[in-house]
Amino acid sequence: MTAIAARISNHQLNVWRAELSNWKDASEFRSRVDNIVHSIPRRTFFQQAGLTFLRDAWIAGRVATALSTERVRLIPQERPDFETVRAGKVKQFEATEADINGRRRGDEPDDLSLVQDPVEKWRKRFEAIPAALERVIAKKLKKHYSADVGLVIYVNLGCYGAYLDEGLPILRDRTAPAKDKFRDVFAMWEGTLYKLWENGKFVTEQWHYAELDDF
Repeated sequence: MTAIAARISNHQLNVWRAELSNWKDASEFRSRVDNIVHSIPRRTFFQQAGLTFLRDAWIAGRVATALSTERVRLIPQERPDFETVRAGKVKQFEATEADINGRRRGDEPDDLSLVQDPVEKWRKRFEAIPAALERVIAKKLKKHYSADVGLVIYVNLGCYGAYLDEGLPILRDRTAPAKDKFRDVFAMWEGTLYKLWENGKFVTEQWHYAELDDF
């Protein structure tokens, strides 16, 4: 029987969202988001509605530090999700997550390090990447964004670096439908932020963003 997740009050969620909607230094923002996320039980984080902004903030913090931006914040409006400042220039981003369809992360144990993860599961996650990217991009293409917005896709299908050579062409090809909709298209995978498309053209830039608690 699945345990009932402890609920976070709407007041607390509003306080966190308001705080993260104020400009912060990139490293300070990332640290604050991590502190908040680590304070929430896993079941609560993945079962309670209204916490998606914290996932967006987690992505924003890593993008901001990877790109060496000066400041970052969540955008208070519904879309897009966050914005950064570097050398006085503001850039806006939409964030999303690609995962196995139907995955119930709230039912998974709090300490995933105790769960056996055989190689065949790595391959299963890897083979799920194309369909996962197609699903999330199809949803984003149905919405209306400014041409100046970038798209960041967190590919939550890690394989411990086992399939990088196979995976990078998949990231490129399966994100191509978004290249004419968004200013830039990024993928976060295996601890690295990949910039795949810029103004409709394929590019190859990457930055390491991971820390020990990212895995």
